[in-house]
Amino acid sequence: MRILLVDHGRCDDPASRSHVLRAGLEAIGMEVAVCGPSRLPGLEGRSPGMYGIHLHDVAAGSRLFLAAVRDGSAEALLGAVADVKSRLLGLARETARQAIDEAADALYPDAIFVAHASILTDLAAETGAPVVVHVAAGDLTATAGRPSLRRLVGRAIGSSTVVVAADDDTAATLRRDWMEDAVDAGRRLQVWPLGADAAPRIAAACGLAVAYRRGGA
Repeated sequence: MRILLVDHGRCDDPASRSHVLRAGLEAIGMEVAVCGPSRLPGLEGRSPGMYGIHLHDVAAGSRLFLAAVRDGSAEALLGAVADVKSRLLGLARETARQAIDEAADALYPDAIFVAHASILTDLAAETGAPVVVHVAAGDLTATAGRPSLRRLVGRAIGSSTVVVAADDDTAATLRRDWMEDAVDAGRRLQVWPLGADAAPRIAAACGLAVAYRRGGA
């Protein structure tokens, strides 16, 4: 199975979460590419199967956003997007869209696994591949006070074939506020943490997403 990993945290560091998960997935026979924020623009310094989203130039229009991009963590980016102006956020998403489309065109993934429900998740769904999204509590709380971001995250969750909550509390919030159809939640929602040993669970969730898409589950 071909899996594209999309993360909201920096991905071009060989020690990053995405590369750890990629190694675990490849060890069990998956073909994997990685897409996410990167330090370097374009093809500069790119390793095979790595598709970087270089946001530094776009983020330069906001000190808060630029600080988050330089920090490199998913948490910093998720915290910043709630306060970034819509125009700037739109530019960032267009930059990300191009990288995700390039990765999907190169790998032709059977499924896409996205770490965090935020500004990249619905872009992954736009490729046409089934999406598995892993949702942390902070993904949901980041939308408080910004209806447009809440709509975006709601659209991301709604368009994902499989939704994985990081813990039971997050699952309860998803069922109550984001996936109010109990039958739908029972079918699509799983609960497990995104640790370094998550590769088998990612592969299984992606396999289920493919089966759902094909009508076989």
